Amino acid sequence: MPSALISVYSKDGIEVLAAGLSEMGWTLFASAGTCRYLSEHGIRATSTDTITGFESLLGGRVKTLHPVLHAGILARGDDREKLRREGQPVFDLVAVDFYPFSKVLDREAGDPDIVELIDIGGPAMARAASKNWEHVIVAPGPESYGEVLDAIRSDRADPDFRRAMASRLYGITALYDLRVSIKLEEGLSDGLRYGENPHQKAWLHQFWPKSGIGAAEQLHGATMSYNNYLDADAAISLASDMPANGRSAVVILKHGNPCGAGIADTPGEAFELAFSSDRISPYGGILATNSVVDYELVERLKGLFLELLIAPDFEESALERLRKRKKLRVLRSDLPMRSSADLELRSVHGGLLIQEPDFSAPEALGAEVVTRRGPGEGERAALDLAWRICRGTKSNSIVLASPERIVGVGAGQMSRIESLDLACRRAAAAGLSTEGAVLASDGFFPFRDGIDLASDRGITAVIQPGGSIRDSEVIEAADERDICMLFTGVRHFRH
Repeated sequence: MPSALISVYSKDGIEVLAAGLSEMGWTLFASAGTCRYLSEHGIRATSTDTITGFESLLGGRVKTLHPVLHAGILARGDDREKLRREGQPVFDLVAVDFYPFSKVLDREAGDPDIVELIDIGGPAMARAASKNWEHVIVAPGPESYGEVLDAIRSDRADPDFRRAMASRLYGITALYDLRVSIKLEEGLSDGLRYGENPHQKAWLHQFWPKSGIGAAEQLHGATMSYNNYLDADAAISLASDMPANGRSAVVILKHGNPCGAGIADTPGEAFELAFSSDRISPYGGILATNSVVDYELVERLKGLFLELLIAPDFEESALERLRKRKKLRVLRSDLPMRSSADLELRSVHGGLLIQEPDFSAPEALGAEVVTRRGPGEGERAALDLAWRICRGTKSNSIVLASPERIVGVGAGQMSRIESLDLACRRAAAAGLSTEGAVLASDGFFPFRDGIDLASDRGITAVIQPGGSIRDSEVIEAADERDICMLFTGVRHFRH
């Protein structure tokens, strides 16, 4: 005869689940308060205090934290049969509902009463049941009771269903714990200046051990804002991915998009190349470099207002000079080393989008040459640079480059031809020629018009993912215009 363990804070709907299980012959066990509630509704259940020997300890703080109860939840295989032979309870279902911690989110973090709504026993039982999902069904809260009851009645509580409920439970406990963690850290560290806009509050919640931009050390400047962190993360990621081969690389970002990038023998020279790509947009922008910031670079920054400068380290003389800039924020951060174990999370209303990170973009080095003409040595280096910068540019993105710098960027446009036109116009505005430049596109060209426009602007080589139903037409257009074209087979959309 299957048995269920029920212990809930909110009694909403629990009598329906309990009555349904009882009608199917299940044996019910319930914590003292839940047991009394079920009895009032004419549902027979055995109080857990008959198993544990106590109703509660510490004024109600300890009710279900008992080895006999948890053994009955976690037992599997021969252990389950052994407990049954010994007359010990073994549970096939655990129904729980947590203390409503959300009710105290408006209180001061130091208010001692808020800890009384941090649930311990409920999440412990639920996590144990979810760990043992092969044998135990977890019913996490009122929203799940009807679904669980229907699955049992219709014989659909199979391993996939139980695993799905376990996954749901861990999602619930993750959000529950996150709310507690964020609440308890209030006032212990500086909040962000504001969110994307001044009327939005914002926080940086760090994972432990600290890593990435969350582990950056702020050496100077005002409190970081939400946008500062987003831009800093994007900037240091691009700087670390530049094909510098031991040389200095500088990337300049504005509103999440690169507006300049350069590679040279010194940080100062790399900055000049990056800045020459666009001398207007960097005002109020973010600068990241893969090198130690020296005094020469700081001297070259004279007259340019930056929100943030981020680098692996700083010479003392350079840092002393930077600290005289009252509006500049200075961050020291290791270059990111990401692995497939890292996940990118983005919230949507009611859920999370989860994906693996889009790692560095070295595909240009092994990309397929699909035109009659292949790239020369200088074109290959320029294509590699353009392709890597393209990864960090908002879609639809077009990046024009020479071997050592960006020439023009078109980002975030609704059509690829508009992005290409914008990139060319930005190059012209910076006084840079597109003659002999190369082009990277984060997605395929759907028509030949992009290749025709690129040729008209003097572009000699193109790198793109390929994959359009009109690839043959696009390749034919490139051959007609003596443009070499490479297909990576990989795209780098960024939304």
